Amino acid sequence: MEIQNQLTVLITGAGSGMGLHTAQTLVLAGHKVYAGIRDPKGRNIHKSTKLHEYVENYGKHVDIVDLDIHLQDSCEKAAQKIIENEGTIDVVIHNAAHLFIGYSEAFTPEQIASSVNTNVLGAHRLNRAVLPYMRKQAGGLILYVGSGITNVTAPFMTPYVIGKAALDALAENTAYEISQFGVETTILMPGVFMDGTSHFETAEFPKDQSVLNEYNRLKEDYENYDEGLKKLFRFGDAPIQGVADKIVEILAMPKGMRPLRDTIDYSDWLAEPGNAVRETLTERAFKIMGYSHLLTVK
Repeated sequence: MEIQNQLTVLITGAGSGMGLHTAQTLVLAGHKVYAGIRDPKGRNIHKSTKLHEYVENYGKHVDIVDLDIHLQDSCEKAAQKIIENEGTIDVVIHNAAHLFIGYSEAFTPEQIASSVNTNVLGAHRLNRAVLPYMRKQAGGLILYVGSGITNVTAPFMTPYVIGKAALDALAENTAYEISQFGVETTILMPGVFMDGTSHFETAEFPKDQSVLNEYNRLKEDYENYDEGLKKLFRFGDAPIQGVADKIVEILAMPKGMRPLRDTIDYSDWLAEPGNAVRETLTERAFKIMGYSHLLTVK
């Protein structure tokens, strides 16, 4: 059953994993979707073709836009194209991300910087491209696909944790400012998802081999990481489609009713208690400072 209120949505990293499922689901729900894929007619033509074929099989249409979040110019061209075609950008979904797995010390500073560039600065670049339009239209939603690891951290993936933590900080701090222009923010925090994403297939590993050789005493812990994660699933599988369904649910909420943070988790990771504490302490501090109005979308 299709939604009644069609929204124009731009999503990054729409060629695989959570992004692909979300793009497909939003199209079938009746939204106007611009799926951001880097070089969709070149090296990633197989991704754009797969998405096109899927939605066309249901008699639907998706617009694929060449979007590289590492380049400000690319972000601005994507936003301008949507405005020219639709006259509005209602929703931006920051989904693009890159996973790093390994011992912290063995990652070079350049690798840490690379994670920050992809996992947080890319979102900031796109925000700078779309927010002028959203502020002008006095409305919109910025939805960040964050992670439960910003509340409960995980070992052996330091660059990724740093990137997601920085993304969470960017999202929350920006939210209190753009709220006064009528723009909403939601940080969706998926729990542990091991199947259906391309994260683990494309993960980056430490480059400093000399340091890696010094960490043999942790080899058993590192090699048992997958098994350790699997122990968190005591309630069944974790279908990645659940992320897409949750996003559709958030988009369907009335303006002003969307949560700053929400979770989608089938494991025992449990980020929710941390979110409750954050919200309570933030409300308290903002009230003391006289900033309570920043917590409400104008």
